[in-house]
Amino acid sequence: MLSMPFYRLIAAFIFMAICLPAFAQSQPPRENPYDLIGKIFQPFWGVLLAESNGANRAATLTLAMSEVSGRLPESMKGATLTANVQFPDKVKVQAPVLGETFTVCRNGNEVWATPGSKVKFLISQFQVVPQKTAPLNTPFLLPFTPQQAIFLPALFAISRPDVAEVQSLNGEDCRVLTTGLMPELARSTQAEDFQARIWVAAGYHPRRVEVKRKDFSATVDIRSLTYAPSLSSSTWQPSETDTDVYRTTPEMLEGLIYIVMNSLKTNATDTPWTASK
Repeated sequence: MLSMPFYRLIAAFIFMAICLPAFAQSQPPRENPYDLIGKIFQPFWGVLLAESNGANRAATLTLAMSEVSGRLPESMKGATLTANVQFPDKVKVQAPVLGETFTVCRNGNEVWATPGSKVKFLISQFQVVPQKTAPLNTPFLLPFTPQQAIFLPALFAISRPDVAEVQSLNGEDCRVLTTGLMPELARSTQAEDFQARIWVAAGYHPRRVEVKRKDFSATVDIRSLTYAPSLSSSTWQPSETDTDVYRTTPEMLEGLIYIVMNSLKTNATDTPWTASK
């Protein structure tokens, strides 16, 4: 099973990798990879940490699991996940679980999820309990503070930083960054085997993120990404047709998102794949 702290690290890394600004350029970016990582991070702070001078404080993105291997079940392949995030206290994730679209949403001090009966079933299967943490001042719990964020590029160890690797992906030339974690961080998170690859097309548009560990790999394609100053208030409320709603507090948010990420495309008759790990 993915440990909860390292799960947050992977989730944060994927979000950072896809939240890129649309700078004007006609070729894949070829600058120093650490400078490129810094540019990847910058617009992300406006959505998650408000550490930005820009007007955008919200983002909507759609991801697709294009490949999985190792102990990740083959059924995850093809799963599509949609996320809405807005600073300072809103996040919604929707994905296919147990034959239905699962929704997990934080709206300020309230967290809700649907369909409620199946959410309760998975909570018992995964033995999820509230996380006793300080009050959340960001949409979800991050493994770093705003003050630490400016130093994040230094936490990665880029393979062959002096070479600008370019590959064709779906007809586009993309800059490919291959990175692990700096040794000290890798040891502290027990993730010495962690490796990620990011495909970035012209205009700093992200196209793909691949994460590998010794016992699994996952390739995530970025289908869409948009920014806005804010999203409609209805985004953060159950629809009028949602009658089976599980309601709880932000202390359960991480556990509920964890359940969704580890149950993608499971069927109603499946046992959650991590339940016996």
